[in-house]
Amino acid sequence: MSSTADALRASLSAAQAAFKTPHPSPAPSKSLASALFAQDSPLFTTDSKPDVSADTSNTSPANPTLAPKSGSNPQVDQELVKSFARSLEVPLGVKLEQVSLKWSGWEGATSFGGSDAAPEGGYEALVGKVFAEAEKNGAEVSVSTSVKGIKESDGKVTVDSDKGTFEASTVICTIPLGVLKSLPDTFFTPALPGQFQEAIEGTHVGVLEKLLLNYQTAWWPNHETVGSYTFLPTGPTPTESSSLEEIFAGSTLTAANFACPSLPGPNPTLLTYLSETPARLLLQHPTEKVAIAYHEYLVKRFGASDAPKPSNYNLTDWLTDPLSRGATTTPSIISENGERSPMDFKELSRPVWGGKLGFAGEHTEMEHRGSVAGAVVSGQREAARVVRYFESQSA
Repeated sequence: MSSTADALRASLSAAQAAFKTPHPSPAPSKSLASALFAQDSPLFTTDSKPDVSADTSNTSPANPTLAPKSGSNPQVDQELVKSFARSLEVPLGVKLEQVSLKWSGWEGATSFGGSDAAPEGGYEALVGKVFAEAEKNGAEVSVSTSVKGIKESDGKVTVDSDKGTFEASTVICTIPLGVLKSLPDTFFTPALPGQFQEAIEGTHVGVLEKLLLNYQTAWWPNHETVGSYTFLPTGPTPTESSSLEEIFAGSTLTAANFACPSLPGPNPTLLTYLSETPARLLLQHPTEKVAIAYHEYLVKRFGASDAPKPSNYNLTDWLTDPLSRGATTTPSIISENGERSPMDFKELSRPVWGGKLGFAGEHTEMEHRGSVAGAVVSGQREAARVVRYFESQSA
């Protein structure tokens, strides 16, 4: 299984490298899927036949240091290789058929690299420190406050909320893009510029959910050495009529192993990333039933006979949460006439109302979209801009 996993990772790495900044530039309507799944794609240049029973581990999802063997092999299970490539849909937050080949990998040259990580103590601890520092410097922090509208008038900006009205010289809006899409036309007064509204409407919000199962003890194989597991489909692509078992069996799933001792404070937990198709389907079912079905799926795939039942579980619902309406933004999607490009993210970062209303968040960072790092960078960018704004007003 190790050789199969290496071959899959190598082929996917080669394909990703081949289609990054392709020349000549492809049509804006051409998708990443159309290139990855073409018959002459490097994705199929491995001479190792994938094994449907193999659970490839330590995929992220591809290792660029691995070099595939040249030459196409007619015996390769192309459908299974395609399924492995679908693991890219987790970080993209969208199906490969929607991602623009022209702009795929745009952020790769300058964006933050490395694996996923989180602050010690979690993001709540980080935000708490930010709040504490702000209050130390005289800021007033109001949480759990629902904003009803933002208005610019007489040189001031007024924020109307369920806890009263706030007035300021300038405002930084960090409302997620998914929520911006759902706001009424009257939320911003005066209305945002047409080009800005078009960027909000056209920029895609990704679908990504996380399913966590926590156990008293780690029972899955190699939990002391393997950081993650990738499960390739053993059934057809799931649909609205699929059972929970069929959804899991027909999806490409990547599970992070939190019991691995290389992590600080290892914990007997499996966190599974759900791409668009399984995420949308699973959210239609009660979380308890989803957790039970997934546990049974894992027991079957791992071939375990005495696995304990999970002691706790959780399924995120960012797609339906009114405060998120989805995960992070995705790369530029395909467009018939080139309407979409990374400049959409640049447009979403532009201040309006003469600099009185600015915008921050990962969706406003052209080079770093889709990440916490992008959100942090955007906050630093807007803080510096506000300083310049006040300096210009006092000059």
